[in-house]
Amino acid sequence: MNLASPLGAASQALPSLRQGERLLWAAYGQTVNYDVRGLDPWGVPKKSVLGKFGSGAANFAGDVVSAALGGADETGSSAPPSPQVVVLGEQGGLAHTALRELPTSGSPSRLWALTSARLLMLEKVVPPEKPAEKSFLGKAIGFGKGVVKTGKEIATIITTKSYGDNAAGVPIARREMVLCAEIPRDRIAGFAVAEHGKKRVPCLRTSFVDGSGLDFLFYSDDPRHFAWLYSLTVS
Repeated sequence: MNLASPLGAASQALPSLRQGERLLWAAYGQTVNYDVRGLDPWGVPKKSVLGKFGSGAANFAGDVVSAALGGADETGSSAPPSPQVVVLGEQGGLAHTALRELPTSGSPSRLWALTSARLLMLEKVVPPEKPAEKSFLGKAIGFGKGVVKTGKEIATIITTKSYGDNAAGVPIARREMVLCAEIPRDRIAGFAVAEHGKKRVPCLRTSFVDGSGLDFLFYSDDPRHFAWLYSLTVS
């Protein structure tokens, strides 16, 4: 059990539904990759080899090798993290257009949900940064004000355990979520249990009317999980 996990995806998604809308399934998926012609896995346009001639033979050769290996992201990483969702199709397609403004890596509480009316993606609302909290010493002693915490208060500070956004003894609350992307159901052509990539990873493939789509890998490699998700889409 991961004690830092957020509230169950379905419970978290329900408050975002419109009146009369029915939730079919919901799941968390933090990282998005792209399998789109002309884009690297992070959704960034690939550099054109044809535009390298003016930079010298050495740079040209280096660029060709980099392109062959897939390049790297802005942080210098040579490979993207394992995605939970992969965008398919062409640039400007429905899938690409719906997600291209979003960061490829969101919060662990990034949530995807299919309803009777739409496919949507929600993100946790990030509150404004608070002023830096006092140090432990400041909290425990009230430094500068001559206020001393009681022994019981100090013990609470020391012994309360936290797990991500969750704390021991405190019920896990719903996070405030904001809608970041949605695609109406009438733009969805169908669903299928499929296999993604050369490694043939099982997934739920959502196809849109223009031929683009999304592969939902989530955090599972068990085909039965995706068969179950598929059964929910057609229920």
